[in-house]
Amino acid sequence: MIPKNTKKILLYLLRNLEIINMNQISKTLNISVGSAFKILKRLEEEKIVLSKKLGNATFYQVNLDNDEALKVCELLLLEEKRNLKGYPKIYSDEIKNFENAELIVIFGSILNNREFNDVDVLFITNRIKEVSSFCLHVSKIRMKPIVPLILNRGDFIREIKNKKEAILHILKTGIILKGESVFLKVIKDAKS
Repeated sequence: MIPKNTKKILLYLLRNLEIINMNQISKTLNISVGSAFKILKRLEEEKIVLSKKLGNATFYQVNLDNDEALKVCELLLLEEKRNLKGYPKIYSDEIKNFENAELIVIFGSILNNREFNDVDVLFITNRIKEVSSFCLHVSKIRMKPIVPLILNRGDFIREIKNKKEAILHILKTGIILKGESVFLKVIKDAKS
């Protein structure tokens, strides 16, 4: 079992493309600097995170070249999906069944608000017509429409590298419904 603060730190580092220092981590996640320091040092010793000294500060990022780090991150992403409740769970149970996408991410107002107008979903696939037809079908049997954002993997990586704000927001806040390992590979490719 991975401790709660360790999970928070790893997910934060994974979902933010830039390297981040301990004070930023501590402040953003509301974890004491001492706790963040201990957690990051342990993760660094286990080679799950990498550190880099710049001036007086040490910056951290997930070591996406380490198989153990990838497996831990994949487990954390799976746990996020498993912990969905209410409407996000109802819709995600339906959406994750779409077979012809290598990555599916639910994002937007459905994750934060009881009142939402639609369900935003990112599909990484080349099957545009199939996604549109699938979303139309699910929209007919559920209360709210599904609004797909359809990209192929290359375009998704390019949008991340270009720091497109909407895509970065999806990376930071979205829940992976399918393709956790693909998500990690995309992040690694975007960082290189």
